[in-house]
Amino acid sequence: MAAHVPLPPGLPQLLKEGMKHFPSQADSLVSNIAACKALVQCLASSYGPLGRSKLVIDHLGKTVCTARAGTVLGALVLENPAACLLAAACRAQEEELGDGTGAVALLAGALLARGETLLRAGVPVAAIRAGYEGAGKEALRLLPSLVCHALPDPRDVPAVARALRVAVGTHAMGYQDFLATLVAQCCASVLPAAGTFDLNAVSICKVLGGGVGDSHVVPGVVLAAEAEGRVQRVEGARVAVYGCPFGLAAPAATNTVLFQAAGDLQAYGPGEEALAEGRVRAVASAGAQVVVAGGHVDALLLHFADHMGIMVVTLGSRQALRQLCCALGARLLGTPRPPLPAELGHCRSITVGEIGGTNTVAFHPSTATSPVATIILRGATKEAVAAAEEAVRDGLRVFQALTEDPRLVPGAGATEMVLAMQLAALAPRDPGLEQFSLAAFAEALKVLPATLAENAGLPVAAAMSQLETWHGQGVARAGLRLEGGDEGEEAWVQDATQAGVLDAYVVKHRALELGTQAAVTLLGVDEIFMAKKSGGPRVLGDNPNWDVEPDALK
Repeated sequence: MAAHVPLPPGLPQLLKEGMKHFPSQADSLVSNIAACKALVQCLASSYGPLGRSKLVIDHLGKTVCTARAGTVLGALVLENPAACLLAAACRAQEEELGDGTGAVALLAGALLARGETLLRAGVPVAAIRAGYEGAGKEALRLLPSLVCHALPDPRDVPAVARALRVAVGTHAMGYQDFLATLVAQCCASVLPAAGTFDLNAVSICKVLGGGVGDSHVVPGVVLAAEAEGRVQRVEGARVAVYGCPFGLAAPAATNTVLFQAAGDLQAYGPGEEALAEGRVRAVASAGAQVVVAGGHVDALLLHFADHMGIMVVTLGSRQALRQLCCALGARLLGTPRPPLPAELGHCRSITVGEIGGTNTVAFHPSTATSPVATIILRGATKEAVAAAEEAVRDGLRVFQALTEDPRLVPGAGATEMVLAMQLAALAPRDPGLEQFSLAAFAEALKVLPATLAENAGLPVAAAMSQLETWHGQGVARAGLRLEGGDEGEEAWVQDATQAGVLDAYVVKHRALELGTQAAVTLLGVDEIFMAKKSGGPRVLGDNPNWDVEPDALK
């Protein structure tokens, strides 16, 4: 039997069994950069309006086909800590603004790749990080000078549609003008006179059938649901909204009832029926003509609701319940008690209909203006409807950002190229080692328009050469023409502002900030400590080293 070999003294002997430690720079920093480059390579092919889609199948067998970087990151299960940190920065951009998620990943990945080159050339990590931080601050300082347009009025539908065209068209190429106009109309109809835009004021109802061009905006709330009982239409409705099942309380444990005679059975049945009838009658006496439940509806209560002419609708989505309360002015009740008059919602009418074979319930507002509007998205397949929904949700987030900061900058890679050329001109003026990081930051910014050209099928070298030539001649708004043209002519470049390719200023600002912070943070990691995974012991196979002590193996 082999002799037991104790662990060497030092940090490994202090760590708990099963914990991994990567002490050297080659084990931590280089491996971190390699993991982030692999993740960025996965997302790079989906960048831009002509990016390819990813087919992701999760552990439940659900298939997701999307080109949206945020959706792809949400479906991936990452284990590398550096890749998880980069994914967290991308998710922050996704949750806050909806657009620019791929730009964060591409910028951070390009900075890490060029940081690895500088590191191998002998530049200290501290100088690389200091240069990146200074370049990021300089880029953010130069960004306001690139503003070319500002949204004059958030209720101006054509102007808003022009500003949302790029964010919407990234995931719905070919329908960008139609969907951008649809989002602009919906947002302008629910935008309050004073205050900020609320994302919950817009509801999305997905209906299969037809095409994306058949989508439209409806004031009020339209839900893909159906009435539980016989009542299908109510005029001048007063609505009680419950966030719980609508029924009688049931015991937590299984009970057995023993009947001694027929009289016991007769006394038992009518007691439950009387309780159910009293519950529904109390709701009707409070003035409610419609009951919306957030859970199961008891069959006995539904029977009495039909007799009393009360419409019953079931909703399983908590967000849909909140939107309905906002539209009707109702209060969400947590228990199935009779509502107070102030807790009831009001609407002009409630109708049960059908759109493209999908049953719907429409809550029409009682006033000319409704605080909530619904975008009914149509599509021939589930994938087409899902892509349109992603485009609409990104457009809504960008509109929310434009209500706070209406500034716009040129798109199609024009902003990144201007910043890259200005930072490259500043690099030789720095006498320290940070000049190499400044030049590397400028080269990293060029990766974004180059990826756009590659995904669009353009000759990358020719397109980037023409783009640099235009910017060298002082055309600061020059961007890529993704549709392409004849070779030999300057057909790969266009004026982004004249073509209507505009990006929100706050999206670019936040993407530059998050991408730089992620790269600087990862470059500052010199050691990694990974704890043993939880979940109990795993089933092990035959151990060929059965005669060796466990700590000697690990």
